[in-house]
Amino acid sequence: MALFSLIADAMSVVDQRLKEALEQQNPVVREVSDYLQEASGKRLRPALVMLAGQFGQPEPHQRQLVDVATAVELIHMATLVHDDIIDDADVRRGLPAVRRRFSDPVAVLAGDFLFARAFQLLAATRRPELVDMAAEVVYVMATGEISQHLDQGRIATEEAYWRRIEAKTGYFLETCCRLGATAAHADPAVVESLGRYGHHIGLAYQVTDDLLDWLADPRVLGKAVGEDLLAGIYTLPVIHALEDARYGAGLRALLERRPVVVEEVRDVLISSGAIQYCRQQAESHLDAARDALLLVPDGPEREELMDVTNFIGVRDH
Repeated sequence: MALFSLIADAMSVVDQRLKEALEQQNPVVREVSDYLQEASGKRLRPALVMLAGQFGQPEPHQRQLVDVATAVELIHMATLVHDDIIDDADVRRGLPAVRRRFSDPVAVLAGDFLFARAFQLLAATRRPELVDMAAEVVYVMATGEISQHLDQGRIATEEAYWRRIEAKTGYFLETCCRLGATAAHADPAVVESLGRYGHHIGLAYQVTDDLLDWLADPRVLGKAVGEDLLAGIYTLPVIHALEDARYGAGLRALLERRPVVVEEVRDVLISSGAIQYCRQQAESHLDAARDALLLVPDGPEREELMDVTNFIGVRDH
């Protein structure tokens, strides 16, 4: 069964709502909006909103669920546009990044535009608690990105790494689940369990993303191998290998060499067991997500979320 098949019709409505949200009369803004839609991705975050909403009363609140799902995708798109400016990135999902296709100033304004449209949709629900939750997640992500940028070029501890990805990804996916369940008036205990599920799949998703930066086919991933390292961002594989008594000193020497040869660094990450360690960490969080799902009502909705969990564990992009 295809991923998100249970909510396929609802996701088509979300896609249409996204197009409507990005429609603009200004020709320049319209061109940027069209390009953003072309470069958009898997729609994981809005899918989590819609799936979590199935554990409440989805039918009478369908319009609110669609608007919230569309809003979280707009927020996600905004963060990616701004991330590419911060990281000086040229490519996003195999296409030129907005900053490269247009310019840095246009990319800044495009991100602002996306945030504004997201909160217009959230305000239209007339549910202040939903607006508060979304505002909090933007605040947490922004502070996490600021911390990451200030640490750029410095090797963080593993504890600091987990704090960073909790702010960047864990809390966002947790909030997507909470937003969907809350919008559909799900039982508070179910909202909590779905939030824990989202938190753990968020952490697993980010660790897997950091592994793909080293292991994926660049043509599939849409960016070069070791791009985070070259941008001065040290992720879990590198952090863990540096702490290894046998491999740490040699890896540090490779990182201090200019230019850094990413293939040599990747070989050390594999030989040291850092890659395998990261896979184990991701799987541990996926197991925790599965445990959280056992506390929500059984049915096709829960099975669909289980499928999402399994997808995160095996994805190649």
